[in-house]
Amino acid sequence: MRSLQLLELEGLILNGFVAHLEVVDCEPYRGSRLSKLVGKLRDGTDFSTGCYSQSRLRSIYLLYEHYRNKSLSVELSDEAVMSGITYDVE
Repeated sequence: MRSLQLLELEGLILNGFVAHLEVVDCEPYRGSRLSKLVGKLRDGTDFSTGCYSQSRLRSIYLLYEHYRNKSLSVELSDEAVMSGITYDVE
């Protein structure tokens, strides 16, 4: 399993490379609740982050929720646009 830094994970999410992401609880540390993000990239690679406070991970998970279907819709719309283009070759 590959270990990712949070900034690297954000970049992968924004570029549509994350296929699945979930929040998993870690062991409590000094009374605070910690979690990590675990998921799978589109190429099949499993990954996880370190344990962080849930407030820090919440924004990254919401980013994933926002962008998770965006790359698929862009690919489909690109195919539709390209299929309508004809080339005049003489």
